[in-house]
Amino acid sequence: MSEKIIIDYDAVYTKTAELRRHLEAELREMNNVYRHAHNALRHMSGKTHEHFVEAMTQNQNKAQVTAETLRKLITFIDDAAKNVERNENIHARAFMSTQTTPRRIGGR
Repeated sequence: MSEKIIIDYDAVYTKTAELRRHLEAELREMNNVYRHAHNALRHMSGKTHEHFVEAMTQNQNKAQVTAETLRKLITFIDDAAKNVERNENIHARAFMSTQTTPRRIGGR
C-alpha cells in the first residue's frame, strides 16, 4: 500500500514568509527594549551598572545568534520545499513525456 505525501508549496512559502516577518518584528522590538534599557541605565554608575550592562549585552548577543539560527532554519525549509517542488516538476514532465498513445500491432 502506497501512501502519498502531498505538499502545499504555496502554504509552505506563505508560512516561511510569515515566520520571517514575525522574526524581524521581534528582533526590532527586542533591540528597542535593549536600547531603552541601556539609555535608562546610562545615569547609573558603579560596578553593578557595569555588570548589568554586560549581562544585557550578552543576552542581546545570544538573542541575535538565536535569531540568525532561526533565519537559517526558515531559509532551509523554504529552499528544501523549492528543491522538492522542482524535482516533482522534473519527474512529472519526464513521466508525461513517456506517456504515448498506444499503437496497434498488426498494421491497422
